[in-house]
Amino acid sequence: MPHDRRQARILAMQALCQWDVQHDHSDAAMLDCLADLDASPQAATHAMRLVRAYWNDAKSVDERIARAAEHWEFDRISSVDRNAMRVAVVELLLGATPPAVVLDEAIEIAREFGGEESPRFVNGVLNSVLTTLRSTTGTGE
Repeated sequence: MPHDRRQARILAMQALCQWDVQHDHSDAAMLDCLADLDASPQAATHAMRLVRAYWNDAKSVDERIARAAEHWEFDRISSVDRNAMRVAVVELLLGATPPAVVLDEAIEIAREFGGEESPRFVNGVLNSVLTTLRSTTGTGE
């Protein structure tokens, strides 16, 4: 199951990256993306859940990241970093996964798919988001 969750996070990040290019966040586009990436059924189901959760709260998720990414224009953040953080913030808001796991997974995804500075940047932004969540809503305890 942990492998499926990791794969789901990666798939969700990749699907959101695809959206950055194609601007089609329909279920059909998501299913095509997952089929192209040869996802396991369990990972695909969880990835769909994460992406749908993002779309249901996209503005709020993006605003949280933008506020935490001080001195960075949101649109100038790399697609991989931005979408890895979107997936992580969604998971933090859902509250089903311990925050330390969410952050570690996002950092590892950034390390694997992002640039040299991606892990440090993602870590800093997500720690700020988590601190804000804890202080304002009690989420992410």
